[in-house]
Amino acid sequence: IHASVSTYSISTDEILPGVYTDIKGNEATAWGLIMASEKSGRPLYLGSYPITPATDILHELAKRKDLGVKACQMEDEIAGVCSAIGAAFAGDLAVTSTSGPGLALKSEGIGLAVMAELPLVVIDVQRGGPSTGLPTKTEQTDLMQALYGRNGESPVAVIAASMPSDCFHYAFEAGRIAMEHMTPVVLLSDGFIANGSEPWKIPSMKDYPTINPPIIDKTEDGGPFMPYARNEKLARSWAFPGKAGLEHRVGGLEKDKLKGSISTDAQNHQEMNNLRAAKVAKIADDIPHQTVYGDPEGDLLVVGWGGTRGHLQNAVDKMRAEGKKVSLCHFNYINPLPHGVADIFKRFKKIVVCELNEGQFANYLRGKLQQFDYEQYNKCEGQPFTVTELTNKFHSLLK
Repeated sequence: IHASVSTYSISTDEILPGVYTDIKGNEATAWGLIMASEKSGRPLYLGSYPITPATDILHELAKRKDLGVKACQMEDEIAGVCSAIGAAFAGDLAVTSTSGPGLALKSEGIGLAVMAELPLVVIDVQRGGPSTGLPTKTEQTDLMQALYGRNGESPVAVIAASMPSDCFHYAFEAGRIAMEHMTPVVLLSDGFIANGSEPWKIPSMKDYPTINPPIIDKTEDGGPFMPYARNEKLARSWAFPGKAGLEHRVGGLEKDKLKGSISTDAQNHQEMNNLRAAKVAKIADDIPHQTVYGDPEGDLLVVGWGGTRGHLQNAVDKMRAEGKKVSLCHFNYINPLPHGVADIFKRFKKIVVCELNEGQFANYLRGKLQQFDYEQYNKCEGQPFTVTELTNKFHSLLK
C-alpha cells in the first residue's frame, strides 16, 4: 500500500509591518461598531435576538462591558429593534443584528426609525431563504428586502461588507453614516464571510476619522427648538432627553417639516417624503467614488456586491492572465450608489452582474442606470460561487 501526499504552495501578499490577528466576520463587525462608538463619543447599545448566522455579534459585544457596551438579548426580533430605537432616542449608537427572517420582523420598527429620523444600524447576516430557509447556508437574497422591505416611501442607506476583515470597516461606516446623516443604515453581511476568517492587521485609532453627529445642546438664538430643521447634509439635530428647551415629539405619525408635530397636510407629507429621499441620496457625497479593478475599459465588466468579492476577483485575475480584457466593479455602497458608476459602465462592451440570488442587484441597476444592458449570472444553491463556473460563464460571454 502506497500513501501519497499532495503538497501545495500558496503565495501570500506582501505582509505590512503591524500587529495581526485571525478574525472572523462577525467578530470584525462587533469590533467595528466599538470603534464607531469610540470615535463618536456615543455609548454603544445592541438590542438583538439570537439567530443563525448573526448570533456571534451579540456574543462578542456581550463580552465588552469593559468598553461601556450595553448588549441586551431581547425576547424577540421586534423587541430588539424597538429597544435599539429607544437607545437611539436616548443618544446611543444603536444597533440591532439579525438574519433575513428577523429583518422581515423588524421592518415596521425600521420604518419608525425612518420617520423619527434616528440613527440606527441594522445588521443582516444573510442566509438561505425564504422563511427560515437554510440557516447554515449563504445567499445574497435579502437585498430587495433591505432596500424596499417597509411600508410607504421609506428610504434607508444600504451597504455591504465583502470579506471577514472588512466587516470591521463597513460596520464602522454604518455607524458613521447613521449618526452623521441621522438615518437607519442596513449593513449586509452573509453566512460565508460572517463565519469565515482571515489574517487582519489591527488598525490604530488614528487610522479612523472622528465621527461628528449633529448633537444639539441648545438653540442658537434661544428661540423654540425646531427638531426637523436640517443641516447641510439634510440631517436633523440629535437632541437627547432631559435637555431643557429641546423637548420634541417622536413617533410613527408624519411630522411637520420643522416643528415635528403631527401633520396630515398633503403638501407637508410630499415635502417630507422628498426630504427623506434626498437625505439618503446625499450620502453619495460622503462616500468614496466607485472604482474598477483591472483596466478602466475592455470587453467585459464583471459586477458584484458584498461577499462574492474574493471569488469574482480570482476569476477576473484568471481571465486577465489569459489575456482577456475583463475587469471587476465590486460594490460595497448600494444605496445610494457611489458617484462614477455610469462612467465606468460605459467603457465596457458587455456587463455581467454576478450574485447569489436570482438577479436582485441586476434589477436594481436596471432601475437606477437604465441606459446599460446587463447580462446576469446567478446562483441560488446556498453555496458560494466557484472560480471555474465563473470563468466558464465569462468565456461564453466573450465568444
